[in-house]
Amino acid sequence: MTTDTQDIAPVTKGASPTKPTRPERIDIGDGLIMRWSTKADARNIADCMAECFKWIPIGVPVAEDEEPTRNEWVHAGCLRLLRGNHTVMTENDYAIVENTLAKEGENPIIACTCLMTGTGYYGDVDLSLGKPEAVGCLPEYRNKGLIRRLFLEMIHPASEARGDIIQFLPGIPHFYLQFGYEYALGVRPVRAIHDVSKKIPTLATGETESFTLREPTLADLPYLVEMSSPKRMLNQAQIGAYYDEHYWRYTIHTVLETAESPYDINRISRIIVDPKTGKDAGLVMLCGHSIKYLGIFTLDKGYSYREALYPVLRQLLAAASEPTPFDKREAAKKAAAEAKESPIFSSIGIALDTQHPVYKLLEPKSEPFGPKHRLYTRIPSYATFIQRVASTLERRIAESPLAGITASFRFNFFRKVEGAAGKQLEIVIADGKIVSASDDYLEPSPRAQMEAARERIAAAKAAGVADKKPLVFKAEFAPLTFTRLVVGDLSLDEMLDFYSQASVEGDEAKMLLKIMFPKNVFHLDVFWW
Repeated sequence: MTTDTQDIAPVTKGASPTKPTRPERIDIGDGLIMRWSTKADARNIADCMAECFKWIPIGVPVAEDEEPTRNEWVHAGCLRLLRGNHTVMTENDYAIVENTLAKEGENPIIACTCLMTGTGYYGDVDLSLGKPEAVGCLPEYRNKGLIRRLFLEMIHPASEARGDIIQFLPGIPHFYLQFGYEYALGVRPVRAIHDVSKKIPTLATGETESFTLREPTLADLPYLVEMSSPKRMLNQAQIGAYYDEHYWRYTIHTVLETAESPYDINRISRIIVDPKTGKDAGLVMLCGHSIKYLGIFTLDKGYSYREALYPVLRQLLAAASEPTPFDKREAAKKAAAEAKESPIFSSIGIALDTQHPVYKLLEPKSEPFGPKHRLYTRIPSYATFIQRVASTLERRIAESPLAGITASFRFNFFRKVEGAAGKQLEIVIADGKIVSASDDYLEPSPRAQMEAARERIAAAKAAGVADKKPLVFKAEFAPLTFTRLVVGDLSLDEMLDFYSQASVEGDEAKMLLKIMFPKNVFHLDVFWW
């Protein structure tokens, strides 16, 4: 959301030789400093962001002929992030620009962006994910490069210092391409069921539900983590985020206990129970703002999704219509007549894997909702990323016709761009194993290549052995576009068709790239904070 018109594995040769450090304070002149937040900054940051998003239609709708007030949805979100108990960041993870010359009564915070963190995976490799978010700059300070400086001098070094090898964020169109990001990772498309009351069968008179729901407690944390694992969720995604213990502790407990706004609670999680045995049978989660959608629906082995679907949906929609803990606390302060009315849901969304049984069962009743959403994605160092996910890439090679291959793959990205490590990349593979990756590789001149070939041939002749020319593959991609291939947003054929400047020399080279970087689907949860 933006506005402004695990530790990494050791890296061998070539990938970032020095690890960046997190800068703490930078004087940028004219009384402006960049620094990290403290808890005391929470209100000023929230006020700044709410003013930045004043004209963005998130939260309470405003008539077209009315001037909106500050954006309360954004205001509540920033306070929530800076409360000191969130799982995606601490109160010290907002990078801010402060006007030290601000007059009394003026907000000294004029621009800011936070750095969230999460755990995720690429194939069978766990990753630390970096997520810049909630970015804003007051209108009178825009077009002065403040957001650029926050990203390049604060956010990026801090993210890389803690070991994030990939970063992503949603944001206003085009803006973040200038900081080393490319549209690559995506979020699951949502399908919507409108007129839910007409499309979800009601429970027949005199019958009882074959499954019931209960609210999870902290004692359920291990079960919640297990039932929300990629395998249990039937995810096909090779890149995704985990719902770990920290996520569940915050979602089912902390935010409910500390909510200060009706916007603070936007997720309904319930454990599915088999009433015949009293045993837990699964997990379901409803989330979202503009439309409530199914983000999780998992069942234990032995249970039928077809049999559980409507009993669970009926009760989940009823639970979502009940007052939240915040609503109940507020209602207790007021007369009963002033208590907030419960919402009535006319639509529900589905954001499950397209092969999930519930998706298949509800697909005929639903229709696409909203546009296809791509996230800005940044891989600071391709070499570091390749080294970190090497085991997944090696497994793909081992299971392919090119198992055991020895080759060097050399990539040319034409020029170095801001936010990226280099303009070329070399990956060295020996017997199917990735032995090195380097962002610092520079293609030798044609003359140097000729002289090296002469030396190799002469050495072989002197040794009385046949000359063996090393297998070298070459490819060219426009700056940053390689990210789309690495994460699987586009297949190699799509890359070559879409980008005129993209090229790969030789059929084996093309085969190897297709093996290492197949097209993929993603599972990234974006706005749960």
